[in-house]
Amino acid sequence: MSGPLEGVRILDLTRLLPGGYATLLLADLGADVVKVEEPGKGDYIRWTPPIVGEFSAAHIALNRNKRSITIDLRSDEGRALMLRLVEHFDIVIESFRPGVMDRLGVGSTALRAVHPGLIYCAITGYGQDGPRSQTAGHDVNYIGYAGLLSITGPEGGPPVIPGVQIGDLAGGGMSAVIAVLAALHRRSSTGTGEVCDISMMDGALSWLTIHAGEFVATGADPSGSDMHLSGRYPCYRIYPAADGYLTVGALEPQFWKVLCEALERDDLLDDAFAMGSRRDEVIAELSDLFATKTRSEWMEAFAGLDVCVGPVNNFSEAFADEQVRHRGMVVEGEVPGAGAWRHLGEPIRLQQAPGSIDRLPPPRMGEHTDQVLSECGVTSEEVETLRAAGTI
Repeated sequence: MSGPLEGVRILDLTRLLPGGYATLLLADLGADVVKVEEPGKGDYIRWTPPIVGEFSAAHIALNRNKRSITIDLRSDEGRALMLRLVEHFDIVIESFRPGVMDRLGVGSTALRAVHPGLIYCAITGYGQDGPRSQTAGHDVNYIGYAGLLSITGPEGGPPVIPGVQIGDLAGGGMSAVIAVLAALHRRSSTGTGEVCDISMMDGALSWLTIHAGEFVATGADPSGSDMHLSGRYPCYRIYPAADGYLTVGALEPQFWKVLCEALERDDLLDDAFAMGSRRDEVIAELSDLFATKTRSEWMEAFAGLDVCVGPVNNFSEAFADEQVRHRGMVVEGEVPGAGAWRHLGEPIRLQQAPGSIDRLPPPRMGEHTDQVLSECGVTSEEVETLRAAGTI
């Protein structure tokens, strides 16, 4: 299947996770994503362990449905080639520090001079301007500056780095996808391109919408233990089972009531939001109770009941989960050069124009250079000259 973004062409100059995730989502929706990589080096994600056959597992996970070309943008010939190629594409996405692309002669101004309808998206840590725009950083820095880390962690303990890179994936990758799709929609009516300035710190800060509202209203800086949905209440926290942990999210009165009845603890009906010493007593009693059975035994006991309880799955369990399987969120297949593989499925579901995760396997570095250049009008003789010069 081609997908709803069929016909949209993207030059992907990003490296590592934020841009790679953005273009993965766009590629799965049918966009023609062409990775532009440095000859001999490529995207650093290619060399991230573990290595499976010819490829990094991270490269396989992030770069399906994409093609790859190599261009040395530091050379005059590479710069000229980029200016030539961009006329055939709708979107350029890059993740260099602000000013790098301009110094190479292929920044937004130069590219949009030859293609006014181009949508240019830059993903950076702190944005294109401001006192920190040139500062190096990674996800932990962005979510730290944004205040997100200050509310993440156990009561009385230090901040805890989340297991998933929120700044990279949400602040950078997902924000970039929204930006370029919004710009595409605008271009359809105006014919003009756009420059999208995506800051991962900005994106992380935007995730604190409700928390920021409470801060503005009260003037009090929250901590992890103050968060309503971080385990503060007996009705919404993680409890130990005999073989792992259970998630309890019985926030609403009707769910808490059913849970208490199922546990034969009607005496706790008024304690969903207990605080102080009573909170500690209720949590201790429920912890002891949940620890008497395994997760599967509890799930069997709760079958058919609206209790908002579920297991904390590890990856093996999540991949085997019946709902995950039913939704096609784990797809088994073959990756040339790596063998059998299990891909995560497409989370964005459109009934009339669904995306696809298996249009193209993850590319070898520069695998499609000749093909893409030919599509853009570069002759075979020119290709050989560029290759001999080390430009591609």
